[in-house]
Amino acid sequence: MPPAPSDTPPASPSIIPSNDDDEELYDDEVLEEVPIDEDAAAPLTDEEDETIEDGGEEEEEEELVELPGGLDQLEAIMEDYNAARDNSFKVFKDHGKSVFTCDFHPEVIDICVSGGEDDTAYIWRTRSDEIIHKLEDWNDSVISVQWSKDGHHLAACDMAGHVKVFKYPGFNVEFSFEVGDINWLRWHPVANVLFCGTADSEMWMWKIPSGDSKIFQGQGEKNECGEILADGKKAVCGYSDGSLRLFDLKSGSTVHSISKGQAHIDSVNCVAVHPNNSLFLSGSMDGTAKLWNPTTGKNVATFLCGSKEEENSSSSVECALFPTDKTTTYCVTGTLDGIVTVWDTPTQISRHACKVGEGVTKLVLHPDGDLIYASTLDGDIKCLDLRTGQAVRELTGHKASVLDFSISSNGRDLISSSDDGTCRVFDIHDTT
Repeated sequence: MPPAPSDTPPASPSIIPSNDDDEELYDDEVLEEVPIDEDAAAPLTDEEDETIEDGGEEEEEEELVELPGGLDQLEAIMEDYNAARDNSFKVFKDHGKSVFTCDFHPEVIDICVSGGEDDTAYIWRTRSDEIIHKLEDWNDSVISVQWSKDGHHLAACDMAGHVKVFKYPGFNVEFSFEVGDINWLRWHPVANVLFCGTADSEMWMWKIPSGDSKIFQGQGEKNECGEILADGKKAVCGYSDGSLRLFDLKSGSTVHSISKGQAHIDSVNCVAVHPNNSLFLSGSMDGTAKLWNPTTGKNVATFLCGSKEEENSSSSVECALFPTDKTTTYCVTGTLDGIVTVWDTPTQISRHACKVGEGVTKLVLHPDGDLIYASTLDGDIKCLDLRTGQAVRELTGHKASVLDFSISSNGRDLISSSDDGTCRVFDIHDTT
């Protein structure tokens, strides 16, 4: 046989060359002939090809199901959902508008006060439906209420800058004064002396009931926050330009003035003081919290709560505190992005960090000392164990941000006030 031409490729080993005899052999093995539909064999159109690539026939669009009862039924469903989540045992609804502030009486454990957008403050009992007194005759929303340390006086102020002090019991007006727009109100930790910070950069101090006053001047920026040091002799204030000032209460002089940039690069939102008088803490909108020595005025530690120190940080430090134990070596911060962090002060290292919601509005230490409560813009309050950093309980029921809350002196109840126009009371004794 002559050799195959060099340009002819070799036969594939998988194909057997056919001849007539082989075809006769295979005909015997055919079981059935199936006719081919010419239409089925036609090439696919572009639309059919895309349908196969998508995994099958085109899906029909889902139709929205309308509730028979419409919006009313939807609201009822949401109401049932919120009711199922509500673990408070009492809801106080008399304000009807946003409730900005609340506080438990330090001695009478079932009496509290709340103030709100309705230009009213109520004194009421948390374990019954009794309203003890209604404080009216305000020029604007009541934004801060606070009992004195001994519980014999109740201080309150409205957004227009009207400050009043009421005698308890009876609630007769013992002191009244008008200043500029008020950003914070605070009692002295021991004496019947009242402080407030204003948008005019001032800190006012009044002796109660005499009304003797003293003014501590800032540098022109808003006085955003203030605290009295543990020895009761000095006060620290934080300002909207990021600066800090430490004042001597007796002389009225400025002990330390820490300027913008040297202190913080954005507004100071909160300050806290160590119970042994050795440190104070400032938290800022720049995403940092800083420790200071009140004797020297020097910065001794910086806690970075966000990715970096920057103006208008998403990790703005909204609140901070020290535990009440004088030997404590840690502090706690709460940020706008909802992180509660326990910081070790000697090493400047985070011991624990826990996400509690979308924005921490306030931190309060339980009287027993091992639990901390954090309220949020979500409308919930989380209880955290300081030893582990873990959430051990959630207090729910509010439909809007929690703006303030307070714990009774016996540690049994917690009252909260909210943008939803209510106050709620929770039994918290089983978490201790």
